[in-house]
Amino acid sequence: MQAEITLKRQINHKVMRVIVGVIALLLSPVVWLLSGSENELTSISISYWTDSRDIFVGSLIAVGFFLSAYNGLGIERDWEYYLSKIACVFAICVAIFPTEGFSQADIPARWVRAISQIIVPGPEYIHYGAALLLFACLIALMWFFSIRAKDKGKHNRAKFYRGVSVLMGVGIVGLFVIGKVLKLDDITFWVEVWGLTLFGLGWLVAGSYKSENPGSQQFR
Repeated sequence: MQAEITLKRQINHKVMRVIVGVIALLLSPVVWLLSGSENELTSISISYWTDSRDIFVGSLIAVGFFLSAYNGLGIERDWEYYLSKIACVFAICVAIFPTEGFSQADIPARWVRAISQIIVPGPEYIHYGAALLLFACLIALMWFFSIRAKDKGKHNRAKFYRGVSVLMGVGIVGLFVIGKVLKLDDITFWVEVWGLTLFGLGWLVAGSYKSENPGSQQFR
């Protein structure tokens, strides 16, 4: 009986995955629809300077804290455990250190500038670096999902996770190169849409399948 009570009080990791997946899927269309800006959104991050700021910042911080609470398999501190904690830090940095705005009138808060200037000339440098490393962590997490699914004998699910991971990495690089060659101003936006959509789908699947042992929340 005590074991059952303990399990019911634990955080449900599959619900966490679904929430993270939904936020990742909805972030880009929601900030685009609600930006209220006459300027073109050249990236999801530039929505920080529009009416969508609270949605952008709040969503990233929410995802960050969900990732910080995610412990992978939960038996020992594995790669997923550390990657999720690192990804949390990067997500929060992307949220609070903004990219460059539409004009010189878009100035970050004084405390944001003060903190960033300790490390780099401006907050946008922290933003770009954190965004790049965040996507790297998200790609790696999907790859580790595939390894664990394969170890369980779930080969189709493992192939799906592996495919998502590869498509995220190859697609992000490929779209960025194509955009630069064709000189597309909004290519960063579509690169982010590509990466977040695939990541969101991967985490939705990871949180939606039925466990072999419904009474256990300990395993994936």
